[in-house]
Amino acid sequence: MNPETQFGRGGLNALVDTDDLVDRIGLDNEEIAWRKSFIGFDSEDERRLQDLEPLLQRNRETIADDFYDNLLAHEQTMDVIDRSQKGVDALKMTQQAYLVSLAGGEYDEAYFKNRARIGKLHELLEMPLKHYVGQYGVYYDLLFDEVNDRVQAQVVDAIETWADEQEADQGGFGRFVEAFGFGAEGDEDGLEESFERAVREAIDDGMADVLALLKIINLDLQVATDTYVDSYAQRLEDQIERRKQLAAAVEADVQTPIDELQTTSEAVAEQAVQITELTDNQQGDLETAAEEITDVSAAVEEIAATADEVRKQSEQTEARVERARESAADATDALETIETATEGVATAASTLEQRVEEIDSIVRRIDSLAERTSMLATNAGVEARRGGDGSGAMEVIAKEVSSFARQSRRDLEAIETSLEDIREQTERTLETTEETVEAVDRGTIQVRDTVTQLEGIHDAARGTVAGMDDVAVATNQQATNVERAADTVTEAAEAAEQIADSAGSVAAATEEQTASVGEISAAVDRLVAEEETDQSSAFDRH
Repeated sequence: MNPETQFGRGGLNALVDTDDLVDRIGLDNEEIAWRKSFIGFDSEDERRLQDLEPLLQRNRETIADDFYDNLLAHEQTMDVIDRSQKGVDALKMTQQAYLVSLAGGEYDEAYFKNRARIGKLHELLEMPLKHYVGQYGVYYDLLFDEVNDRVQAQVVDAIETWADEQEADQGGFGRFVEAFGFGAEGDEDGLEESFERAVREAIDDGMADVLALLKIINLDLQVATDTYVDSYAQRLEDQIERRKQLAAAVEADVQTPIDELQTTSEAVAEQAVQITELTDNQQGDLETAAEEITDVSAAVEEIAATADEVRKQSEQTEARVERARESAADATDALETIETATEGVATAASTLEQRVEEIDSIVRRIDSLAERTSMLATNAGVEARRGGDGSGAMEVIAKEVSSFARQSRRDLEAIETSLEDIREQTERTLETTEETVEAVDRGTIQVRDTVTQLEGIHDAARGTVAGMDDVAVATNQQATNVERAADTVTEAAEAAEQIADSAGSVAAATEEQTASVGEISAAVDRLVAEEETDQSSAFDRH
């Protein structure tokens, strides 16, 4: 197998600039020579590796298969293999080529450039360094099994060669037996010196082969590790450059906001102090308001009680007005009855006056009759005196008639006096009746007005009762609202106290923020200053 036909055929090779890579890691002939000298790798090791080529050629397939069986048995390494553009069979062929290339015989710059490319390809597949280095432990196990067989075969060959030489020189089997310490009496126990020397030389030769193999693998591992370190260094340099650019951008972008923030923080701190003072004052005002609202609540409750009492009194007033209205209605009815009776009295008085006039007319006729009777009696007396003794009876009649006439006149005078009194009394009665009628009319009007007013008062009292009910309900609601307001004011006072505490905390936090802004500004300055210093990586100084 020619390794050159297997290396550099994968799709990722186009992503690797090998010349630039070895230049970055400083892998030139001088560096290669130093590394060889440092671990003692020389031409003897190259010769021994060339001698191992047949062994590696014979066992390349077995070693590659066992190598990938181990990788495929672990999930982490499986993930890396899945990222490769090659299939497992192609990867095994590449592994066989690498194994054979260990014994290629030309360990120059081209050889190690190829090793650098191999390491970079593994890094591009994002194989962790622990996997890359760790897989050499698997490699050692597989290689040393084969090398161990070779060493054992070399020892056997050395023994056989020694035996052949001894048989040719000494003859017989006895010399061979004596080589293992079974010689004649008096001989010391132990291996025969020439035999032991032959065995040791064979073992040393086999171990020298193993050491040569370990040296070349170590050199390969150094170069591959350099590619990982170079990648890490590049990433670190890129990050440093980005951080440098970011630091410069941050300094440019943040400085003005920091200055503004510092100014704002100072203003906020002052405002927080003012807020604290205002909140303290507000808290005091709210506590005072809470006390006043408590007083108002008590007053509202008192108003509610008074409103309830007024409502009861209004109901009583309504009842009294209702009774007064009914009494006024009764009075109106009574006045109407009085008015009717008064009208009847007036009618009777008028009738009486008419009767008095009629009696007066009769009295006048009787008076006229009495005068005529008196005159008759006078005439009868005169005639009696004229007639002599025979006219005594006439004289008596005349006297009686005269006496009757006088008595009638006196009676008529008395009647006339009584009639005059009746007439005067009737006139006064009529006048009084008229005045009574007028008074009754006025009283009726006033009573009706009173009834109207009482009805208005009754309606007003009823409205007052309804209004007082509304007032009572509203007052109770107001009392509830006042209590809620008192609770709210109390809560507001507590909130104001909390705000005051929070404002104090804000003031303290703002002061801390102002200090932090200063620290941020200083940190930005340090960041920029650090970017201006030497940015060489620790990896570059190994």
